[in-house]
This record gives sequence, structure tokens and C-alpha cells, in this order.
Amino acid sequence: MQRFASMNRQEFMKVSALTAAAAVTGGCRICGGVGRDGRVPYGDTIGDRLWMWGHHRDSFKALKGSKEQYNLPYDTRIDMADACKSMGIPGCFVVRWTNNPKKAELPEYMKQFRNMKRIGFSITDSAEESFEEKVRLGFEYADKMPNLTTLIMDDFFSYKGYGLSLDAIREVQRGTSERGMKLGVVLYSDANDIKPEFKSVLDLCDEVTFWFWHGKNVGTIEARVEKLRDLIGSEKPILLGQYMYDFGGRKQMPGAVMENQLAQASRLLAAGAIDGLIFHCTPLVDMNLDAVNVSRAWIRENASKKWGGRRATRVIG
Repeated sequence: MQRFASMNRQEFMKVSALTAAAAVTGGCRICGGVGRDGRVPYGDTIGDRLWMWGHHRDSFKALKGSKEQYNLPYDTRIDMADACKSMGIPGCFVVRWTNNPKKAELPEYMKQFRNMKRIGFSITDSAEESFEEKVRLGFEYADKMPNLTTLIMDDFFSYKGYGLSLDAIREVQRGTSERGMKLGVVLYSDANDIKPEFKSVLDLCDEVTFWFWHGKNVGTIEARVEKLRDLIGSEKPILLGQYMYDFGGRKQMPGAVMENQLAQASRLLAAGAIDGLIFHCTPLVDMNLDAVNVSRAWIRENASKKWGGRRATRVIG
């Protein structure tokens, strides 16, 4: 994925300017009255706390011939909103892997999410624009789409923070806060570890998405969530990533391994140790994979169950 050079003062001022503009233009107009829980607060059922990690329908096809092939099929798959509908999932993170959709395609592409309950937009990914341009795009669409609840920093710790300063992140967080949105970040338990030096960034984020890149490590989920809680405290929301393909192992995720992931997720949701799940990723949904079928069945069985969180009396948006 594209790495960003360290943000200089001029770039930092660009981010500052676009977040400040939110207070004058569309940002506050749209977020007025949303309250502290955000634009679209989570409900108290598990089903309302589910997301999909969205990749463009051509993203696997675009990998053909690259170093990152993962033994995936190289053809066009189902697109994001349709995949979420197929799985019965109300939220989708729009992550522009392989530079898809391209910037010029975004105005038409984003229309598919108009009737979705929640969407997120990635501001660090492999799309070709600079960080400040991705932030600008995220806020532009947020000012048009009240269901755009989150800006997400993908693979942040894998690429040394993309060279971003804490001040630059603070400016983005100021813009999300003014709109009643959230700022999220991706943390891999196995690829990144859970390091004390990450806390300064995690403290600036409203939500942590927590992932296990290697299928062989999913048996450690509960212990690693406990370690993350020790670092960030009991109140910071965690969305637990659920890979439906073993990208680290470059192979399909066996159904039994998916069942193990979801059994741990069920216990964590019941205890309120996590606030929701993210299923990865949308192009897998129409492949008839065992892990996808297991996930679909789990969602049908658990969507109506109550989230048992400690924070249930203070619903997190």
C-alpha cells in the first residue's frame, strides 16, 4: 500500500483549514442535534453492531500479476452495498484497496450507500491521493451523507503511521467531532502487536478496529482483547475484525476456524468487552466459501440478541 511522507507544516495547515471549514460550511449543519452518541448511534442488538469491510468489486481482479495475490480468484465479484444486503449487515467501511474506486468514480460509486444505515470512509489506504485529499474527500461526502459516521485509518501501524504527526490526527479528529462523527483506526494483534507506544494514537481515536491477520492466531482472540483493554481502558469501543479468508496464510479459512472466531466473538459481545464486529470482506460474499456460509448462519442466529455490554446504559454511536 502507498506510504505517505512525513507531513510538513504546509500539509498540516491544509488539514487544519479543511477541518476548520467544517464549522462554517456543511459540517455543523448536518451534525446539529445528533448528540454525544454520534450520527447514527448503535442499538442494543448484536445485529445493529455489525459492519463489513468493503472493497471494490474489481479489487481482486486488480491484484493479478502483483506480489499481493493471496491465491484469490481474479475476477469481478459482488460490490459493497449488495454484499452487505446479502449478509444482513447494516454497516460498511468503504476502503479503496487497489486504488478502486478511483477518485473520479466516487460521485457515482457512493450512491449505492444512500439507503445503508452506516458507512465509514478510509483516509489511509492504497488509493493514490494524498492523506489530506482523502480527508477532504471524507468530509465532503460526510457533509452530503448523514449516514457516513466514521473516518477510518487503515493499516495505520503497519506503515509507521503513514508519517502522520499526532497534531495532524488531532485536526482530523476535530473535524469528525464537529460533525458528530468518529475517527477509527486499524490495529493488527499479530502483525503489529499491542505496544504501549501506540496508546498516544489510540487515545485520539474514538473506536479501535482489532484484527488477526493470520488464521492460525484466531485462537488467541480473547486473551489479546484483554491485553488491548489493559492498554486502552474499559470504555474505548472496540470493533473486532472477523476475516472470512486467511490472508496471512494465503488460503481459504476453514469453516471450523471461522466457528472458533465467532464463538470467541459471541462471548466477548455478551460480556461487553467488544462493541461490534466487522466481517472481511465484501468481494468474498458470493464465493460460496465455508467461512462465509458459517458467518451468514451466525448472523441469522445472533442478530436479534441483545448486546450485553457494560456500556449498554450509555449506547455508543
